[in-house]
Amino acid sequence: MNLTFWIIRHKPSGTFLPARVRSTAYDFDRPIGTYEPRLFKSKRAAMCCATCWSQGVWTADTRTESEGWEYPSYTIQDLPSPTSVPGRSRDQLEVLQCVLAIDLTVVDPT
Repeated sequence: MNLTFWIIRHKPSGTFLPARVRSTAYDFDRPIGTYEPRLFKSKRAAMCCATCWSQGVWTADTRTESEGWEYPSYTIQDLPSPTSVPGRSRDQLEVLQCVLAIDLTVVDPT
C-alpha cells in the first residue's frame, strides 16, 4: 500500500519545514538538528502553507468592547493579517511529493 504526502523544501538550505513549529513564525536559518518534516495530505495544502509562510508572520489581535455599563462586555477577534518578514520569498520554497510504501501484516492471534 502506498501513502502519498507532500512536504515543503527550502531550496537554499535544502531543509524541510519541520512538523512541530508554527509554520508562519519559523525561519529556515535556525539550526534544528534532527526533526520530522511536516507532512501534508494534499498538494494544495502544502502550497497554501508555503504561500502563507512567504507572506510573513500571521497574527490576530483580540480586544474587549462594551456598549455601556448596562450591557455585558464581549470579545472581538480581528481577522488574521501577515506582518512581512524581510528575505522571505515564495520562490525559495518547493513542494515535493513523498510516497511511503507500507506493508501491512495481520497476525492471527490464535
